[in-house]
Amino acid sequence: MQKNYLVLRGVTWFISVFHVIFGIVLNSSPKTIVWFVSNVLGATKMPESSVLFLARALGTYMIAFGIGMGIAAWNPIKNRALLTVGAILVGLRAIQRIIQAADLEQMLGISSGKNLLTIGILFVLAAILIYFRMKLYQDMKNAA
Repeated sequence: MQKNYLVLRGVTWFISVFHVIFGIVLNSSPKTIVWFVSNVLGATKMPESSVLFLARALGTYMIAFGIGMGIAAWNPIKNRALLTVGAILVGLRAIQRIIQAADLEQMLGISSGKNLLTIGILFVLAAILIYFRMKLYQDMKNAA
């Protein structure tokens, strides 16, 4: 593994671990979910019990996505297609947060500042994944 892929591996491991942990939390007790969304996501209003039920389904998808990003981090050259999937999903999440900013503030009490910070982080992560996906392609093309 070349040194210039260490940043890529670090970013994909971060995305992987965060999503697996978040997915596990969403499949935990309501008390754990409330603590996490309050302390990590900055929510000041808590969702109803029916929403917590739906959160468990989301948590399962987050675990699967985290595992996929872990596979990409483990061997980004062999599993480079997963970087594209990751960039698309992370980018779409940023766009979704832009579109639903008012809903996030109204329903969960997530401040616009916290939301903008999260949107910025998501776009940076997506850009890093796209950059390295293209770099891997160019490196493979040049090596051939």
